[in-house]
Amino acid sequence: MKKEEHYLQRCLECDTVVNIAKDLHNQTACCPNCDEVLQSGNRWGLRRCTIIALSILILLPFALWFPLMSIDLLGVPIDASVWGGVWKMATAGFPYTAFMILICSVIMPISFALLVISLRLQRLLGYRPRYTLIFLKKAKQWVMLDVYLVALAVAAFKVREYAPLSFDIYLLPFVLTTILTILLFIKIDPNRLWNEFYPEYHSLSPDYPSQPTLCPECDYTFDENIVDKKGRQRCPRCETNLAIPDSAKLQRVWATLVAGVIMMIPANILPISSTEFAGSTSADSLMSGVLLFISMGSYTVAAIVFIASIAVPFSKVGVILYLLLAIHFRWKHPIHWQMKLLHYVHFVGRWSMLDLFVLALMMSLVERGQIISFSVGDAAFYFGAAVFLTMISSSNLDARMLWRIHREHQDTKTSG
Repeated sequence: MKKEEHYLQRCLECDTVVNIAKDLHNQTACCPNCDEVLQSGNRWGLRRCTIIALSILILLPFALWFPLMSIDLLGVPIDASVWGGVWKMATAGFPYTAFMILICSVIMPISFALLVISLRLQRLLGYRPRYTLIFLKKAKQWVMLDVYLVALAVAAFKVREYAPLSFDIYLLPFVLTTILTILLFIKIDPNRLWNEFYPEYHSLSPDYPSQPTLCPECDYTFDENIVDKKGRQRCPRCETNLAIPDSAKLQRVWATLVAGVIMMIPANILPISSTEFAGSTSADSLMSGVLLFISMGSYTVAAIVFIASIAVPFSKVGVILYLLLAIHFRWKHPIHWQMKLLHYVHFVGRWSMLDLFVLALMMSLVERGQIISFSVGDAAFYFGAAVFLTMISSSNLDARMLWRIHREHQDTKTSG
């Protein structure tokens, strides 16, 4: 195959320079060193992705504002919707907790669909969507409709002990919206969109003589040296500042991790919810809520809540702390095992929001002033803040730092 049909791409995870074919024909190119996907051929074009995004935008009003399930409390039907739970939590004196739920369940799903549609419009109008593409990549982890769908099942198990429960027809649009959103996540390719909107930024030929530079924001491998007025190197395509030292990146990870750990202390000590029924009030912390499900015989739900609310947050903190110490002390540990741990925290971090989604649904179903009264506890805000901070912490942890340490040990072993 001719050299013109190949180009160089630097791996975003391990920094290896790989020679990739330009036309993969529904095949996937992976890094031979760490198996990171460098180019996926099984992706959809912008037109098809826009159709999916438009379908999501049409379904979202029915999925978010209409009732998903309802209970019959002494002959009075009470509905639960995504927006209803957020509104009742905000008006009950918990606006900050409600805002965190609003971001993940309403604002970001709508924003993600609008971003894809706006890319199509900008192509038709001939605009350059630099900031749209940057935000599209960052917004993905904050869209949590799939987590909310699991929260619906948990809330249904929790409330069925108090009153008859039924699911509404509008649950179907919510499920369809969740499926279409996951499909859009899988099929849209921001790297391909960067190349289509900015075709003048050439790819490097396989015989390029020196080590190229990689932009971690738009995944562009280039050889230009673009410097701004302050002397900082910038990506020629997305204008991202590439001169941020590793020490500054690590400071961000440490700061958000320590803040998240501080938030986890009151989140696990204070009550996260309280229920008043038949004149008696019971306040539940995260752990006591799990024990309550176990006492009710709902072992599956108890396992889900325990994993999402206790096991995942603590294990995520432990993994990030270990990786930070491994970088600081330059530990000689298996790099592929460390990468698996890093991928773990990236994947599971968002699922800790499940407990807050359950609280929002319970607020919507069980109103104050009724025979059954449900209220959010003070721990809810601290728990949500801990989830947000640890997600930000893990997203700022650069895998290339670990690979550099691994290569240093390999070079020392070879030279020795």
